[in-house]
Amino acid sequence: MKTIRINKGRALNLPIRFIGVVGVIVIMIKLMETLSEPWSLIIVIAIASFLPALWFSYQVIIIDMEKKELFDGIWTMGKRLGSSTSFNGIEKIFINRIKTKQTMYSLSNKQNVLASYEYRAYIKLDSGEKFFLISHPIKEEIEEKVSKIRKKIGIE
Repeated sequence: MKTIRINKGRALNLPIRFIGVVGVIVIMIKLMETLSEPWSLIIVIAIASFLPALWFSYQVIIIDMEKKELFDGIWTMGKRLGSSTSFNGIEKIFINRIKTKQTMYSLSNKQNVLASYEYRAYIKLDSGEKFFLISHPIKEEIEEKVSKIRKKIGIE
């Protein structure tokens, strides 16, 4: 079985995950005021059962070389949310250098522009479709990660 799973990071950022937890607590308090205790606990437990899916969700690319299928979407608690694409073969994995700029302002309205480069890796299928894999600010690090992916897939 030749399946490669590439983790692209969390699907939801930390503040949204905390808002989800606080929302369940607020719902629990409101339900305790309106309903009897057993019913409110049952409803809160049912709602809270979705919190792990919210907390532990990742953006992933899963490449199944046996089924010739590429999944790009969200993986949470063993479930996949997204779309799968069938392919005949993988044409290449390549790295682009992107110039990024960040503008910062101080209280005296002084402007500082920080420019740097970021390296982004993509996978290109025979059909011409491109999918984002990973990004990193250091070229050697992303080349090492991409070479590991190429080795696992069998592209040299």
